[in-house]
Amino acid sequence: MRIRNYKLAIINILTFLVFSNVAFFFMYPIYLSAMDLSKTAIGLIMGTFSVASFMVRPIAGKSIDRVGEKPVLVAGLLIIFACSLLYHVAAGMVVAIYILRIVHGIGFSGFIAAAYSTIAKFTPTETRGRAFSHNGAIMLAALGFVPLASERLMDAFGHPAIFHGGAAATFLGCSLLVFSSKWEKIAGRVGPKVSYAEILKNRSFFFVLVAMILFVDAQATVLNYFPLYAKTVGISGGLFLSLALGLAVTIRLIGGSILDRYSKLVVVRICFVLFGLGIILIYKIDSTFFFVLSIVLYGSGLGYIFPALNAMGAEQGSLEQKAGIMSMLTMAIDGGFILGTIFSGGLSDMIGLSNTFVFAGAVSLLGILVTSFAPITEHARN
Repeated sequence: MRIRNYKLAIINILTFLVFSNVAFFFMYPIYLSAMDLSKTAIGLIMGTFSVASFMVRPIAGKSIDRVGEKPVLVAGLLIIFACSLLYHVAAGMVVAIYILRIVHGIGFSGFIAAAYSTIAKFTPTETRGRAFSHNGAIMLAALGFVPLASERLMDAFGHPAIFHGGAAATFLGCSLLVFSSKWEKIAGRVGPKVSYAEILKNRSFFFVLVAMILFVDAQATVLNYFPLYAKTVGISGGLFLSLALGLAVTIRLIGGSILDRYSKLVVVRICFVLFGLGIILIYKIDSTFFFVLSIVLYGSGLGYIFPALNAMGAEQGSLEQKAGIMSMLTMAIDGGFILGTIFSGGLSDMIGLSNTFVFAGAVSLLGILVTSFAPITEHARN
């Protein structure tokens, strides 16, 4: 039990540091905009990160199965650290930026697959909702508060503050993991070789993936383009995200056990409504009333959707399938981010940023239909 808790504590700390790195780069579209790139080009550059992460995720899952989680975590952190420093060198060189986004995404892919596999294997079913809720709160704490800090640092020290801040966060994470003890290889293959095709035959898990894609598509649109939109309407994007994500963090930390006591599907349906409406109202945030209302709805809905879907995904399949299942689930997250960056960037050039948020909110509302009518089963075979 002590080793289990030790590993989960380390994973939560590493999650905060890696997502701090990601959050620093949410300011990157502002830097790219200063290079006179179109929103479509910005979307392609930002989305390349998720495309690369998506493409190598099956390899990450197989690697975890062979060598264990820790080596994959270390490799991912080292790659993220090196890429963060090299963005400064590649300033203004578009081809080099694309290459860095690809490699950066590969490093993130390895880290997140190994982190999720650790949580899935070491958390009992009866506390899994709380574990993913707390881990998700750590993610949101980084995504919510670091953009505000990076916005201030960028104003004070220029664009390189993004790269240096991101590098510092992952350097701390890599140092912590390399010198951590009590981290033997987690048993990976305890049965026949894991087959992704076999995993996808599970209809319950398949529709969890669909719901995750719908959620992440909308969330990625907000995280990648809201700072840019906020700048055009004269408000602080960092302040909005800090308040909304801070609300979601509070919900996850204080009410994480709700996901273990009540139906995750019912909670997810309610939260999809709140989440989608909150995003739709972003187009009216130049009004104080709608600014506050959007924060409350968006932040409240965000509180439970992600950890609930992660927990339901982790409940599917058997132990030997956990690394593969979590790799597939994180691939769905990457797929949503691809849609929410590349597609939304092109869409905003056609219909404007404010209408793009309306569209993203409407897409997320489809999650209500999926979680209401698809054959999703909670507490599946372990």
